[in-house]
Amino acid sequence: MASHPFNRQCLALLLLVSAGQLLAGHARADQIDAGSTRELYGAECRKQVGDIPEFSCSDGVPVPITVDGKSVPATKNMTCDRPALLPNGAESDGQCVPNSRILSLSTKTMQIAVMCRQKIIRPADKMEFDEIDIVAHNPKTGATCWFQAEGKPNQPVSGEKVPSPTSQPSNEFWNTPETTLSNGCGTCHDNDPFMFSPFVGQVWNHMPVNPFGPYYHVDLPSPHRIGFSSWPTQALNPTDNTCLGCHRIGIAETCRQLTDEMTGRFPEGADDWARRFPGSHAMPPDIGITQTSWNAIYKSSVDQIRSCCQKPDQKACHVTAIPAYPPPN
Repeated sequence: MASHPFNRQCLALLLLVSAGQLLAGHARADQIDAGSTRELYGAECRKQVGDIPEFSCSDGVPVPITVDGKSVPATKNMTCDRPALLPNGAESDGQCVPNSRILSLSTKTMQIAVMCRQKIIRPADKMEFDEIDIVAHNPKTGATCWFQAEGKPNQPVSGEKVPSPTSQPSNEFWNTPETTLSNGCGTCHDNDPFMFSPFVGQVWNHMPVNPFGPYYHVDLPSPHRIGFSSWPTQALNPTDNTCLGCHRIGIAETCRQLTDEMTGRFPEGADDWARRFPGSHAMPPDIGITQTSWNAIYKSSVDQIRSCCQKPDQKACHVTAIPAYPPPN
């Protein structure tokens, strides 16, 4: 039987509509993949950690820069007692830039550390920064989220009324999660969310701490996975190691660069005080012993950590996953 012209027209129209819907669906999927991970990640962090409030860096405490224990006028590429370990970059004023600020937004259920970072010398009351970083952690489950805002040359980010990355996640103040991932925060923060350094250690009593709690990196479920879950969360547990009485040792930079810089290797920007004991040995902090005593108590443990870092499959090294309690998929 011959088909009616009207039926052929309806079929053609239906095919066009279906094709349009299919193309629109692909476009929406591409939009989510490329442009909305900031919003999706903010929502996932709000669910697994909690809602991060708006804040101002002016509420934070300044991180001191000293030379031989005294504050001095800042100059470009100066050396100091406790330089920042994270490289500030070739366009910065060095590793001893004053007026970075630390702020805790922690509650009974969340641990949140904010770093408002100066890489260029500015007046102390200038609330403009080169970078603002947030580490947000759920101490019960181990869920941890990472947020960064970065300025551009001659265009710092404002530290006043900083928008929430979870309530206002689409706000372009914050880097995309993909950019934050590429900066590799988790390779240094490989043993717990809050990393001690001589620089930050000066205001450590303003920081949340959780050295033995559960720990994992919040990611998006497939197909929108960002890659935070690939950051290392395994620890070395060498037999009878003194260092492990206070903190874990991760398998990435904790056992490499950070072990070295905490036990005698001079970081960039170190002054004479930082190059001699006890300034050269930040771990363990402020225990008031001689270098001879330090060597007798801790050197063998540090040597063991270095050995396990190079060959973690040794019998005495015991690589284990850090405990984590993520929600079921």
